[in-house]
Amino acid sequence: MKHHKLLSLILAAAISAGCILPLSASAAVTGDINGDGSADSADLSLLQGYVLGKEKLTETQVKSADLNGDGKTDVYDVVKLRKTILASDRSISFTAVSDRLTTGYTDAFRKLGTNDGGTAVTSAAELKNALSPYLNETLVNNYLVKYNDTFFAGSVLLVKPVYLASSNYQKKKIYTNADCGCSTSYAGTYTTKNVTSYLNIRAEHSYTSESIGRIPPNAIIPVSHGNGQWAHVTYDGVSGYANMDYMQKVSEPAPSYEFIPDIKVDAVKYSDGKLSITASEYKSTTTTDFAPAILIQTTISRKDYYAGGTEWSVTVTQPPELKYDYPLAKARLDAVGWDLQSAFKSAAATTYYGQKPDMPQTTDYSLEWYADYGFKNGKGNCYVMAAMFCEMGRLLGYDIHLISGKVPLKDGTMGPHSWTEVIIGDTTYICDPDFAHETGQNGYMITYGQSGTWRYVKELVMD
Repeated sequence: MKHHKLLSLILAAAISAGCILPLSASAAVTGDINGDGSADSADLSLLQGYVLGKEKLTETQVKSADLNGDGKTDVYDVVKLRKTILASDRSISFTAVSDRLTTGYTDAFRKLGTNDGGTAVTSAAELKNALSPYLNETLVNNYLVKYNDTFFAGSVLLVKPVYLASSNYQKKKIYTNADCGCSTSYAGTYTTKNVTSYLNIRAEHSYTSESIGRIPPNAIIPVSHGNGQWAHVTYDGVSGYANMDYMQKVSEPAPSYEFIPDIKVDAVKYSDGKLSITASEYKSTTTTDFAPAILIQTTISRKDYYAGGTEWSVTVTQPPELKYDYPLAKARLDAVGWDLQSAFKSAAATTYYGQKPDMPQTTDYSLEWYADYGFKNGKGNCYVMAAMFCEMGRLLGYDIHLISGKVPLKDGTMGPHSWTEVIIGDTTYICDPDFAHETGQNGYMITYGQSGTWRYVKELVMD
């Protein structure tokens, strides 16, 4: 009686555990009782029925069902078959959606690694705990309405937040000049400053030209081009030129993107005791707005959830890592210190060597040529100083570019000049070693149109 009772308990446990196996589970041919090419929950159900006296097996099936090879087909073979199925790798059917969020997510969401933060939830309470660190209360409650007790009665939710930094997908800004020489580097949204009555819109780039319109105080003004003194503006249907001394920028032009990314789930598999979810980035065609925060939601049947954990693997586009090989710039940084301001002072201390046969002021030479000339000879013109600083800045990890353009000369004309732009976040700074060298004033981290600096007219990016 004790032996019979023990067998009954083992069989009951095996049958109960077998109920959580998915019908789609597949394993090795060993244990393939029904002959369909795989050992799965259908074979387990057939074997359980046979042991309980509810199913009949052929002689061949009985031999296939003797998994432990003891010459008998009994409850121990049920336990063996269950372990065999659980030890096998298998794919799981799923449905998945991704919500792209522009607001309502936290700093913790932004700081997530690509494959961090994913989990499986089996109840509304677990879902709330999973989402609360990353979404505000309103968004969490919206998801609790979508995934309620009725949903969790038959399903498990695999949820994963993914943050895609917009800077990885933005198109690089390419500045162009209008026929008058004004540059799109000044483009953006401006407002008036120190204006008590109105700001004139002039017909030309001149204080003495005809006033063709007026801009009231605190107005929002779109600007397409500028030169640090005059801006191309359109206000109240009137297009002309406004004095930039009475304007201040409030925002940059809206960025454009190489493409709008989204995330799709490619597969859900059971392997090594875990659910493994693989997902990848793809180009979205549903919207033109960039949404950096994406919440992936993947639903599987509750009967398929029997693993000890979940593991996410998400593949997204990463910005190319730029590696620069500037040995002379590296040697200079080793000498002066690996610091951007030290690099600037070093470039600005270069002995000025102007228009000579071997020292051109054109864009026909590369950034490396100008920089190497300065590092080797200890002298050079504005192109050399800017190129030296540009190479050192790149080795320091800054987004920095060599610029060619024009600045006013003492005789009233415009002359060729070179400087650098350092882009930090949404702000573009000028670093001009030659300005500091010639004037003795600060040329480090200044901005276009800043009082006390030269009027820079940008023409092209030399790198």
